[in-house]
Amino acid sequence: MKADDVLFGRRIRQNHALEHATITILSGLVPDLRISARSSSRGFTILGDVDLGQLRRALDEALRRLQAGEAELAISPNCGTNLVVGVSLLTIGTLLGMTSSRAQTRIASTAVSSVAGMMAARPLGEVVQRHFTTLPDLEGVRVTDIFRRKILGFTLIEVRTVQE
Repeated sequence: MKADDVLFGRRIRQNHALEHATITILSGLVPDLRISARSSSRGFTILGDVDLGQLRRALDEALRRLQAGEAELAISPNCGTNLVVGVSLLTIGTLLGMTSSRAQTRIASTAVSSVAGMMAARPLGEVVQRHFTTLPDLEGVRVTDIFRRKILGFTLIEVRTVQE
């Protein structure tokens, strides 16, 4: 078992990759798609209403393409990982900027380091996705269930997977 599998869990990383690939393909089928999703070891949950037939087509294609080696489908510019990396870099930049003893230097270095952190967020977030939070190796993974439910007026769609 690799260290990054222990940190995020192999099944979570696989489902995260499938989630990204599915949403990428679904975005091509549904203009103005507005959903968010969260992966777990059991699959992933979509917050938002989507036609289950279109979702199933996107899921099947995503799984097939990932299993065929299209690893780039697992990386998403809209992933929350990018946001976490960006906020972390912004925070570090701000803290480093605040270490100066002169007020003008503090303000300038805080601004510059914060902007640099935000500019690096997406490319660095994609590196983190590639190596830590997604795993496009879906050999033996299959979708077992897709079901919709309503909670407090919100539509949730659960996608369940297993690895054989």
